[in-house]
Amino acid sequence: MMTTPERQLMIQRELPFPRHLVWKAMTEAEHVNRWWGPDGFTNENSTMDFRVGGQWKYEMVGPDKTRYPNLVTFKEIIVPSRIVFDHGDWDRVWFETTITLEETPRGTLVTIVQTYPTPAARDEVVEKYNAIEGGKQHIAKLEAYIAANLA
Repeated sequence: MMTTPERQLMIQRELPFPRHLVWKAMTEAEHVNRWWGPDGFTNENSTMDFRVGGQWKYEMVGPDKTRYPNLVTFKEIIVPSRIVFDHGDWDRVWFETTITLEETPRGTLVTIVQTYPTPAARDEVVEKYNAIEGGKQHIAKLEAYIAANLA
């Protein structure tokens, strides 16, 4: 499939930390499970095999205690700058995610791009699940976690 902006959702933020700390927070289960997700969400029943072909399986629990099964399959890992994975649930893949970490003079630019199968699928998560705001909260939680625990 050809990648088009109409099928993508991109969130970007510069964090005031060196890339190796951002990488550590994003790739080690002991860290990622403590901040991953939008505000009010937590992760439970998590297992992570961080390697190409490996999987990260977890249940995201919402503020109302609704449980959302998540299954990530890692497709590409370039230490310490790029991760590509399929993201879905136990039954299907919803989208592909590419995360890049670029060193900057002030820290690390984090870019998360989700590519959906159709523009309608992308629009649904934006409208129904408030994915843009959730993505911003997601990276803000990463920044707060690193500041409190790794910096």
